[in-house]
Amino acid sequence: MINLLQLDRTVFSWINRDCSNPFLDVMMPLVTHLGDSSVVWLWIAGIGLIMSFQLAPRFRNRPRSVMIKAVVSFCLFMAVIYVVNAGVYGGLKHLVHRPRPFVGQTETVRVISDSALHLNRNSSFPSGHASNAFMIAVLLAGRFRRGRWAIFGVASLVALSRVYLGVHYPSDVIAGACLGLVITWFMLSLRAPDPRC
Repeated sequence: MINLLQLDRTVFSWINRDCSNPFLDVMMPLVTHLGDSSVVWLWIAGIGLIMSFQLAPRFRNRPRSVMIKAVVSFCLFMAVIYVVNAGVYGGLKHLVHRPRPFVGQTETVRVISDSALHLNRNSSFPSGHASNAFMIAVLLAGRFRRGRWAIFGVASLVALSRVYLGVHYPSDVIAGACLGLVITWFMLSLRAPDPRC
């Protein structure tokens, strides 16, 4: 039987070290910020704005306050999804407390030293960035069904960037991505469909 931890480390080293190149060294630190906790709030506001443009034609003959109420209630619901998502992966980080790949190893870390010191204080498993990225991907895919593969492709790139930058193992980002998907799908399924939308 293959040692899964060893496989995790082998894949990590391949992505982190063997796949490195100058283009990815510039691109991956930018891509990774799409899953930052602070950026999630911008995503939520952006999805609300997109939703208002998409719903405007349907609410043409109704008071504007009805549409605003629908958009604001969905933005609040997205915020609740994010809080639950962050609570679950934050709780798992404290329970598992897996050291980051760069702790006690000679792996390449492609984040600034201040960020590495901050990251060293919390657990590697699961990846919050991957969870955030896939949560946002589910929410965006609901607005842009035709572009859902591209949206999930970008979310996958955010997850991959965490391994490339040397701050997560592949299993960390896979677990984070699964959490983001499952929690968001589950919570959306609990929400009663709005007949006005």
